[in-house]
Amino acid sequence: MSVPFDRYVSFKNADWEGKSQRVMARLQRHIDAADNPFWAYFAKKRDELRAKQGLDDLRVLHNYLPTLRELLEECGDLETLEMLEDLEVTCM
Repeated sequence: MSVPFDRYVSFKNADWEGKSQRVMARLQRHIDAADNPFWAYFAKKRDELRAKQGLDDLRVLHNYLPTLRELLEECGDLETLEMLEDLEVTCM
């Protein structure tokens, strides 16, 4: 990253929205495949949290971070796992 930032003060220059959207887009493939019951649960909770509590995708991802990490490791989706970990380090 060429522009330094302090994530504890501001997400300015962190592109947290773009990173969150890209991770969610990759997770959508798992949701659509429905290989694990968690994915349907996650999609439902995402919709509920966004509608009822106004949470953005960054917060939704943060709420399920350990489970997402574990499932991505299990299925070998290392690219999405790397993106999720970058989001965690830079924005959470």
